Amino acid sequence: MGYMSTKKHLKFDQQLVVEKPYPGDSQGAFLLSSSQLEMVLLRSAQHHELNAEVWFTAATAGPPGHVHGGCQAAVLDEVMGSTGWAHGYGVVAAKIDVAFMEMVPVLRQYSMRGRITSIDKRKIFIEAELFDSEKVYAKSTGLFIVLTKEQMDSLGTKK
Repeated sequence: MGYMSTKKHLKFDQQLVVEKPYPGDSQGAFLLSSSQLEMVLLRSAQHHELNAEVWFTAATAGPPGHVHGGCQAAVLDEVMGSTGWAHGYGVVAAKIDVAFMEMVPVLRQYSMRGRITSIDKRKIFIEAELFDSEKVYAKSTGLFIVLTKEQMDSLGTKK
């Protein structure tokens, strides 16, 4: 089942799993195949939205016992880009902004949600958040650009 083979801590509905929506490298995916965390993408019933679950290991720590901000930014970027790809837009990030609202303890499961908020020709605006049942820990917004056919071809993909 691709990137799903090593999920030991995550609890999620298997029927909602979204396989890696972008072509990526044949050797894996930066975060979806990481040994530093567990992450799964999940279908959403909402239009232009993608959900995810993530478990951060102790190896993701920056401040003692808490997830490094760069790791948080990376998973938010992953969810935003995957949201674009899962909805038919072959995108790459042009700009992302992250707001860190609360420190994120390691060794816990968190939910994530990505949502396309606006489409302007090749510009796709996407936001994401990292949260649990009690609070939102981090939010991000991003400008993503749809790759041209030539750019997709140069990556060895078919659009």
